[in-house]
Amino acid sequence: MVVIGGSSGIGLACVQSAHGAGASVVIAGRSAEKLSQARQRIGEDVTTASVDVAKESEVSALFGEIPRVDHLIVTAAETVSASIAEAEEREVRSTIDIRLWGGFRAAKYAAPRMDGGSITFVSGTSSQRPYEGSAFVSASCGAIEAFSRALALELAPTRVNVIQAGIIDTPLLDDFYGEKREKVVRELANTLPAGRIGRPEDIADAAMFLMRNGFVTGTVLTIDGGKLLA
Repeated sequence: MVVIGGSSGIGLACVQSAHGAGASVVIAGRSAEKLSQARQRIGEDVTTASVDVAKESEVSALFGEIPRVDHLIVTAAETVSASIAEAEEREVRSTIDIRLWGGFRAAKYAAPRMDGGSITFVSGTSSQRPYEGSAFVSASCGAIEAFSRALALELAPTRVNVIQAGIIDTPLLDDFYGEKREKVVRELANTLPAGRIGRPEDIADAAMFLMRNGFVTGTVLTIDGGKLLA
């Protein structure tokens, strides 16, 4: 299997779960340093590849080295919040480009090497419940969800699904909240029916389910601790 964005956060948790279940895993990501750390953490039998999904040539080269893909997970994303009035296209464009166009490139080059199996993308609850400044984040999440439903028909019998993640405890929260992180996390946890924010392992469990269950395709699976209800 191939995990793009697998060197940290949700992607790394997916790698750990799949590797623990006996899968042969290729971890792809932009940071050579993080890839090296991931390999040291998981084991020398995993393969790493430095790939930027914003560059089609690099995605093509990655799958050119892999004769068969059973499962593909794409967690790569950038999240830039900005109001429409203040947004500069060059600053917010990557939010849509990485999730949607990165997912497109990954699926395009993985699909010819798949015969069944599954492709799993990751979006967020902002596609259904946006917040102020989330126009581009919400658009990217909604786009990959719609994209996956069409792909489920086009690529069948390969199954295509999306995990719609809520608030997950990853390094991205540091970028979002900085020194206020712990305070904000406590406040967010108190708003959720589950009583806590998500862990990367929660999403990895969902990814393993989507890989194993051969009767699930074209589905957006919400894993959010009840955020859409709160």
